[in-house]
Amino acid sequence: MFRNIPPILAAKQLLDRSIRRTKKIQIHDRDKRYEIKKIIIARTETFITDLTSQLESYVKNFPSIDKLPLFYQEIIDIKIDTDKLKKSLGAIDWARKTTLMVYSTQNSSLIKSGNVEFLKQKQKEIYGRVSSIVKQVDKNLVFLSNAQKILRTFPDIEDIPTVVIAGYPNVGKSSLIRQLSAAKPEIAQYPFTTKQIYVGHMEKTVRYEKKQYQIIDTPGLLDRPLSERNNIEKQAIAALRNLADLIVFIFDPSGTSGYQMSEQTLMLEDIKKLFCDVPFIIVENKVDVQNTGSANRKISCTTGNGIEELRQEILSVLDHI
Repeated sequence: MFRNIPPILAAKQLLDRSIRRTKKIQIHDRDKRYEIKKIIIARTETFITDLTSQLESYVKNFPSIDKLPLFYQEIIDIKIDTDKLKKSLGAIDWARKTTLMVYSTQNSSLIKSGNVEFLKQKQKEIYGRVSSIVKQVDKNLVFLSNAQKILRTFPDIEDIPTVVIAGYPNVGKSSLIRQLSAAKPEIAQYPFTTKQIYVGHMEKTVRYEKKQYQIIDTPGLLDRPLSERNNIEKQAIAALRNLADLIVFIFDPSGTSGYQMSEQTLMLEDIKKLFCDVPFIIVENKVDVQNTGSANRKISCTTGNGIEELRQEILSVLDHI
């Protein structure tokens, strides 16, 4: 969805690129005066066409934000800022339209005149006015360039049954998605390793037909009001709100994550209130380190203990939704 957005050039790069392309144009005519005139007209037209085509491609290849699934709308607002993105796209389109208007009002002068010095001066004038227009939106081009790089990192979310893994930082969410799917998120022993959403898949064969299920690893959550959450945490909330058919909440009773069970329990209660219509599976990880003897499902992402049983429960719940 976001892979088609081309790299965005800054104003100077964009102008230099278009000017370089004009210099390749050569036209031969017996009459030297007409040859120069034809070259000036052709180069000016190419300069405008190349420039406006690039600006148009920037705007057209960005998806219409309002038509995107709600999950993407939320993530864009969190990581980029929807209002700034829309304003920058509008500014680029303004530059394209204004460039075309300048050229349309000046082009007839090029066609009618046979004075070489006048033609050169008029070409210089058009280049100058257009360059000024493009430079006015340079900050918007830079903003879009950064937005394009961020958008290309977004996961491809499919409209299939989806389980979202949630819990405090460093409780084993990334380790679990590696056990359950082919996705390979970064694993490290420090909070907020997962700064983005990771997507994996599970498969199940039903009567010779393969069914796919989506499993999403979210950034770690902390037990505090939504208004106080950072942008990393807000991505997890967006995934829970818009994607989850099932939430697997992971506890770490061992204390190695740095969070007490009482803190983790408060967060689970908070999330259950927010997503009261979504089924939950409660899991305690690191059973090889600490086994509480509670009724919660026990797993160890280190030894693989309980992983297959959890997989089967997840598939069973998703099949009945």
